[in-house]
Amino acid sequence: MDNPWANMDWDLIRVFLAVAEKGSFKGAADSIAMSLNTIRKTIERMEDQCGYPLFFREPNGLRLTAEGRRIVVSAREVENSMHDLWRTASSSANTMKGPIRVAITEGLGTFWLIPQLSEYVEDVAGINRIELQCAIKSVDVMRLEADISVQLEEPTNPDLIRRKLGKLHLVPWASRQYIDRFGVPQSILELAQHRVVEQDADRPKNFDLAELFGVGVAERMIAIKTNFSSAHYWAIAKGVGLGMLPSYARLIGGNVEPVDIPGLRLSLDIWMTCHPEVLKSARHRRFADWLISCFNSQQFPWFQDEFLTPAQLDERYDPVVMKEYFDGFVAGTDRLAQTVKPKSQQA
Repeated sequence: MDNPWANMDWDLIRVFLAVAEKGSFKGAADSIAMSLNTIRKTIERMEDQCGYPLFFREPNGLRLTAEGRRIVVSAREVENSMHDLWRTASSSANTMKGPIRVAITEGLGTFWLIPQLSEYVEDVAGINRIELQCAIKSVDVMRLEADISVQLEEPTNPDLIRRKLGKLHLVPWASRQYIDRFGVPQSILELAQHRVVEQDADRPKNFDLAELFGVGVAERMIAIKTNFSSAHYWAIAKGVGLGMLPSYARLIGGNVEPVDIPGLRLSLDIWMTCHPEVLKSARHRRFADWLISCFNSQQFPWFQDEFLTPAQLDERYDPVVMKEYFDGFVAGTDRLAQTVKPKSQQA
């Protein structure tokens, strides 16, 4: 019998593994950015080559056949071989020139890293291309879905290089417009009488309103629910309702005010992770060092483990936005300091 794997290409295997992992054509299409029809046809072509079905088509999704389960094992070996090949080729080139693929949560990517990346790109123009993937969920750097990941979930794979960059502290915020109109809650109990803007994401989880107040009350409280940090931030700034934002939210230019609700605060570790082979590349080492500096708690104290309230930040540090970030984006912003210095050290 002819070997069905003899002419099998890597794209077929990649699609097959995605469908096996997600348990549906649609889930696989979303995860690897292919059309639904392409995914279906790819699996059908692979089944034709193998001569037997790889999945049971069921009303609630796809389930691997016995043959499909056996092929998953072999396909994983092929996948690992491809990754080893890529890593060997990548790590052997000790050059500063080439792309750097970075995955980061959408909030940190949009409101913290981009302003600083703009200056980094100026330094390495024509040398590096930064491919920034802002996503809700963490990527798998072992499979090289990204070179470097900044995430709010602690990496568990012992083979990865990981480093804690800092801590993200989340507290309630509202716009002055909302506060003037509705006031502020003095306790979690009083929060039930207010409108809330909720971020629907795996990380960070703000607070479970249904658990606190019951499903009916929670549904009444939520004015907007979004999976994007940028939409979440601007909905709060426009007065839609209260929401959980980083303790430094006012420092980056938005018209928001902290709302002190006792017992309502979240602190999440920020992690950088990458495959050990990636840092054998000179350009990736340089970028990783620069990335670590972006979360330096001495310069940016809101990332330190100890929680500083927004009021403490106002007392100890001048308001900060990254250089020229809000020019043309937020009208009327005149806080364009580039560095953070204690007021006591300023002339």
